Amino acid sequence: MSYSNYFANGQKVFLRRIFSGEEREALDSITTYVMGGGPTHIDLSLPYGSDAADAYPFVEGMLFELLSDYNGMGLRLKASFVSRTSSRDVRLEFENHLEFISRRMYRRVDVNAWVGVERSASGNFAEMRELWETSLNKIESGVSAAELTDFKKYLVNLAGGGMRLPLSEPIALADLMIIFLSIGDKQGIICALAEVVWTGKPGDDGLVPAGLRFLNIVEKDQGRIDVVVDGLIERLEARQS
Repeated sequence: MSYSNYFANGQKVFLRRIFSGEEREALDSITTYVMGGGPTHIDLSLPYGSDAADAYPFVEGMLFELLSDYNGMGLRLKASFVSRTSSRDVRLEFENHLEFISRRMYRRVDVNAWVGVERSASGNFAEMRELWETSLNKIESGVSAAELTDFKKYLVNLAGGGMRLPLSEPIALADLMIIFLSIGDKQGIICALAEVVWTGKPGDDGLVPAGLRFLNIVEKDQGRIDVVVDGLIERLEARQS
């Protein structure tokens, strides 16, 4: 069966790496755009700079879950890495298992939260992935929040999959940043590598509202966010009833 009919040039496709067994308990995902393909393969471009494909640790046969939209439905399909076709482009081979799914909708809530943001002047993909790993190791070793970054209190719109956060300019789509987040559950700082997926108009304070999608986050931490968000929504609903 040819799966290429489900993908159009320029279509956004999320790649989520599939780990074997208990190899990794963290989300590892990237955004890509369709550049072409054929009956058995798909060519994708990474938007994180001219060396983005070189920066990600692709190896032959590495398995991914492809997530995209098709005619209003969620599309999920497995594919394995074949080769880099340029420093920012890759080719994956379809592994069958096509499914049409209801995309998970994370519950969201507006909340005041302490947030720290580390942005890279170069925006280098490999550098930001390494910074995320280093930051996680520091948190796990007991480094205090104050040593990680400067925290400020923001009104954010928070969900397990990402957040809306006001940011200073310049800011552009696919910009990468490390987010440190305190959600008040007394289980420590959450650290995620996030990408900008949309931006709004600057406010009176000069900050730009930006939608962030988590690319790398420990799945346990993602679950913690879900629990806190659900609890806040339930309390809000109880007050309104």
